[in-house]
Amino acid sequence: PAIKAALDLLQSDPEEATLKAQQALDQALAKSDRTLQFRARLALGIAKLQEGEASAAVGEARTVVSSLPTSGESELRARTNRLMVTALIQEGSFEDAALAAAQAQKSPDTAVAACGEILSADVLAAQEDFAGALSAADGATAKLRSLQAKEEWVTYELLKLAEFYCNAWKAKEAISVSEDALALAKSCGDRSGEGCALQALAAAHQTEEAYDQALEKVEESLAIFESLKDPAASATVLRTKVNVLIAAGRLSDAKAAAQATQELFKASGDAKGQAAALLLLAEVSLQAMHTDDAIKAAKEALSIFQTARSRAGQAAALSAIVAAGWDDEHSSEARQAAEAKVALYQDSSEARRSASALLSLANLLTSRIGKKITRCKIASTDDTVAALQAAKDAHAKFAFVGDVSGMESALRTTRQILLYNNVSADVVENLRDPSMIFEDVMAGKFADAKNALPKPNVQLSSKIEEVVPTARQLDRGRFAWNMPHSMFTYTMIWQPCKERTARNRKPRGNYDISTLMSGTKIQAAPILHQARSSDAADRSGDPLVVYMLSPDCKENMGSTIMSVVQTMGAMIVARVSRLVIVQLDECQFDFNDTSVRQCNMHPVVLGLIRSLRLEAPHVTAGFVSGDAASWLSKPEQMVESFFDVVECDESEVIYKRGDAYAPLLVHRQLDEPVNFVKPRKGLRATTPWRDTTAPTK
Repeated sequence: PAIKAALDLLQSDPEEATLKAQQALDQALAKSDRTLQFRARLALGIAKLQEGEASAAVGEARTVVSSLPTSGESELRARTNRLMVTALIQEGSFEDAALAAAQAQKSPDTAVAACGEILSADVLAAQEDFAGALSAADGATAKLRSLQAKEEWVTYELLKLAEFYCNAWKAKEAISVSEDALALAKSCGDRSGEGCALQALAAAHQTEEAYDQALEKVEESLAIFESLKDPAASATVLRTKVNVLIAAGRLSDAKAAAQATQELFKASGDAKGQAAALLLLAEVSLQAMHTDDAIKAAKEALSIFQTARSRAGQAAALSAIVAAGWDDEHSSEARQAAEAKVALYQDSSEARRSASALLSLANLLTSRIGKKITRCKIASTDDTVAALQAAKDAHAKFAFVGDVSGMESALRTTRQILLYNNVSADVVENLRDPSMIFEDVMAGKFADAKNALPKPNVQLSSKIEEVVPTARQLDRGRFAWNMPHSMFTYTMIWQPCKERTARNRKPRGNYDISTLMSGTKIQAAPILHQARSSDAADRSGDPLVVYMLSPDCKENMGSTIMSVVQTMGAMIVARVSRLVIVQLDECQFDFNDTSVRQCNMHPVVLGLIRSLRLEAPHVTAGFVSGDAASWLSKPEQMVESFFDVVECDESEVIYKRGDAYAPLLVHRQLDEPVNFVKPRKGLRATTPWRDTTAPTK
């Protein structure tokens, strides 16, 4: 019971879950029950992982693995392997995670070996090797189905496979595996497993966009957990129900379900459950664009978590306020919430969480700067300095815990702030240490009339020779070229679309899609079929040309350029006025990244599109591109962009890891190209060779 109490608190209060798991371990040690000790350590490791302490979770998992007997205990061995691999992935130690998964696959127990293949799929997916991940998942499915005697715990491994297939948008495979899990749970008499399998079936049907079937399975799962009187599981199922309603576009029903959940927990006296339901209500309200309701619900949840002294709950509520207050109207509330979250972890030893809070504050302030420069040339000084300070502190804390990804994110935010403030691109390109840049900024090194950076402190000299007029006033000053175009130079950056609003959006029209293709057709065919199945695709609509460029076009760049140019010329002659060019498996890259890569195709294509707009203004040309992660995670959003780019001013969109980016021109002063050296009096420009061995006169 003590272990179950700890696991039930994982989602709502990880800190309390860690304390409960530690108490369960102490009780197990007092009883000298080795199996109970293993389970308690496993629960403690899971709680540590939920808190973000991946290294501690790996330590607990290794302790259990080293103490397990050589045979038997299949369930404990499989779950411990999962904890270790998941923690190593969270740490970013992919090589160690792959080795641990490979070791699990060598187990003589077929069930444990199949679980090792599932873990291998997780590692490959984290490394963006999606083909290898799917192959490993298929192998694990075949092994689990071949088991003659299936134990109860195998149900949950099948559910992990179903979750993997859902994330990979493989709805049919997810449904099949979830049905296997449901049948196994029924044969074992595991009512909790039945509820979890029905919940997985609901998620799979949601991926398939069969929302009515998904809601039916959710209700069945909810009835099981209510009969078991398991409030933690019921809350998880209710969240799934709300997600299905949101995906179905029934936002009002989703909001009503979240409100009913909150009232249910309130009536039962479960304060933390009520607060969690309020956060769910805030999330739904934000999806429905009801920002005031979202902030109100998040503040109520924050008050409850403060009364309960739950720091994890307070952090979740403050994050909800930041997400809801991202727009201009509530940006001050969002900033206060982000600063409160930083203060929440300021005095704690959790450097990783503190760094994440600081990075969130820096990103919020950067977004405020980006929104302001769309209306004004100069950014806010307060926001700029505060954002640089937060990014610097976040970078230092990420470096302390060895989080390379976090360090790169903080560095990227610092570069974005400097670009918004018209700092020279050379400085931004050479930026490696945010703390040194912050010192230079505060010293006034980059101050200019065109940015919001602090001005240098000038100390006036009172020397008599500088006060009294002398002949030194006739000394010639520094020479500089007159550059008349200095006020009209800009740098193009890629800004997140969530920080800007698309202008001049037209109502969604109907289009008769004609498709062209360069490169390998097998990769573009599914996307073209999905575009033709969109609501906007209609044979009686306006003509729209969708030109697909496969990832291998970069290997035939010359042929691709000629094909695009000839297509544009044919459209001008034929008076076809709408063109969308779609580039697969490419996204914008950081120009500071010096790693070796293949030549990208999209910069050339963008240049051709922009030339087309100048030469043939009657042709509306759009561009959509995205990396593999974006195509796999959000294909429907990217397909909708095919039509958005010809219906609003946001005519160029690139997706990177699921987030949309659009180009933005930022004013930047060019560096003076002429440098000179003024020799001191008495020195010659050149010194002739002199024999040093000869005697001097």
